[in-house]
Amino acid sequence: MSWAAKEFGTLDLGDARLNRRAVLLAERLAQKPEASFLNACQNWSETVAAYRFLSNEDVNWDDVMHAH
Repeated sequence: MSWAAKEFGTLDLGDARLNRRAVLLAERLAQKPEASFLNACQNWSETVAAYRFLSNEDVNWDDVMHAH
């Protein structure tokens, strides 16, 4: 289990896919904290998924921060 999965272990965004995306995004950004999303993500589809996650109206940032 990665550090991000442990850190966000209590995260519940109502959809397991959103939870996994939050963990993956945290991992990518931690690996390259100075990078843009385009450069932090490993490929274009991951970048698009990151932006889709960030613009998702179902993602409650209070929930993300509470789990963090």
